[in-house]
Amino acid sequence: MIFYEHRILETNLTNFSQTALDAKQVLVTIIVTHYDYSNFVENALRSLVAQSHTHFECVVVDDHSAPHHVQKLRQVIAGLADSRFKLVELPENKGQTNAVFEGLKHSAGEFVSLLDPDDLYETQFLEKMLKCHLNPCVYAPVAACEMGVFRVGGAILSKAYVGFKRDAVVAGELPKYEASLYDFGFSKYYPPEITEWIWATTSSLMFRRDALEILRREAYMPSINICADTYCVFGAHLMGGTLFIDEVLSWRGIHSANAVESDKHFSSYQKRHQLEFLDTTLTIKLFVMKTILENDCLMHLKPDRLLSTLVSHFSVNQLEGLLADKPALATKLLAQAWTLERSAPPAPTVTKPTL
Repeated sequence: MIFYEHRILETNLTNFSQTALDAKQVLVTIIVTHYDYSNFVENALRSLVAQSHTHFECVVVDDHSAPHHVQKLRQVIAGLADSRFKLVELPENKGQTNAVFEGLKHSAGEFVSLLDPDDLYETQFLEKMLKCHLNPCVYAPVAACEMGVFRVGGAILSKAYVGFKRDAVVAGELPKYEASLYDFGFSKYYPPEITEWIWATTSSLMFRRDALEILRREAYMPSINICADTYCVFGAHLMGGTLFIDEVLSWRGIHSANAVESDKHFSSYQKRHQLEFLDTTLTIKLFVMKTILENDCLMHLKPDRLLSTLVSHFSVNQLEGLLADKPALATKLLAQAWTLERSAPPAPTVTKPTL
């Protein structure tokens, strides 16, 4: 019987062309969301033209920019004279997150990267991110790389954004991570139970299409509309973890018009965001998990595995809200969650010295 099954597989494989199993022939989609950034976008798109992995499609989604920005964007894309680029113009402003998923509708790649119009890819970004995803050890919904920082129209400012190498040196684990990157195409795998922010920004990410499809919904909360990278990367990570490459494969552009990033970049320990930028991470994590549950991800994740992730990221009270309309699952998961929470060691008490 085993021999018979092997012969069936062998017969089926002969129906494929040899290129079907060649990584160079894997179609990668790049989605560029654009809103009044026509002064920046050409350099971003030209960094795609220069990619060593040439089998890609780029969907530029204009989120109802001002007319002169739309006109300039059309001219930029026409000037590339490259059929791999297409422009989708939205009839109304929908926000960055909606624009990403509009772009997904107009694409076909099994792997999807997001490129901000004021950022750049290194020449081997697509090739090495794809190699990471196709490693022989483990696969995950999202891969991320280290990111460099440059001043738009100016100089390189930094070759570190995440700071992975700094932490690896302190922990004495850098040689292990460097060997893994050389042998397997990734430095470290972070399981979905990891709760902190471990990524750079939008242009450092490559997703599996199936993960993004599960994160699609009809409408997104207003506070999430400008946080496409946070929504997508936490959602993908919660479904199966993250692969990380400790190599600068993309560049973050710094300029005064950036709504999130400070245009003063001077320390690894400074707050990188504009002071008025509101951190909505917990709100986004709750919303993205709600999306995952509503989109029947339970069909694809084992309940015990899901429980481990949920308990790591959310309190029992938060879980009760997430599972309110899933009583059968709630009964099982919440009982285990309460057990885990009660068995956790008490927080250490701090005794203040007597003055």
